[in-house]
Amino acid sequence: MLKSYKSHSFINGLRFSCARTLKENRGKFLLTIILVLVAMFAGIFVAIKYSGSENLSRLQEISLDDFKSGLVGSSSAFFSRLLSLSVNAIILFGVSFVPFLFPIAEILIVYRGYLFGLNFALIFILYGLGGSLTAIVVILPCQLLTLFVLIMFYLILSKINGNCKRYGGTECNRFLYLLFGLLILLLLNLTETLLLYLLNGKVILVI
Repeated sequence: MLKSYKSHSFINGLRFSCARTLKENRGKFLLTIILVLVAMFAGIFVAIKYSGSENLSRLQEISLDDFKSGLVGSSSAFFSRLLSLSVNAIILFGVSFVPFLFPIAEILIVYRGYLFGLNFALIFILYGLGGSLTAIVVILPCQLLTLFVLIMFYLILSKINGNCKRYGGTECNRFLYLLFGLLILLLLNLTETLLLYLLNGKVILVI
């Protein structure tokens, strides 16, 4: 009963933190969204301009050969993406303690937006309609949600750290938010991996 109450209290607190964080950090949130969109379009532009270049493969977040063969939905790809997301979350957790490190968080999130735009466009260019459908149905919503979670994760932790410095320890359950953020990223990654496993090879090779 006590665990249930604590869980319910944490979820309510998280909802309140999200709403209040968006209200208090509207400028940062909008700036980040704008920069991410710009980075995504930059990635799309680079993919279109240099799609035939061998060096472009070094900038890809995923192997497009693996995407074509359906290996992006494999367990090795799942753990590779999970490691990348976990490292990103831990870095954001660390820089959230110091307001002056906000540009580092921006660079990290914006760079992920760039990689997403690059890979998304290359799938369209190299694999036609079949790859495009997979990208739109699976990769687009999962990656956009992942970017949103990372943005909110950083902003909420920054707000909590600021409140802890001003008022003391009642709201200083930072590690609980870190674990919750990692859990959400894990679930998103798992959902994307399962959908790619179920749809990727079939959509690309059949359509």
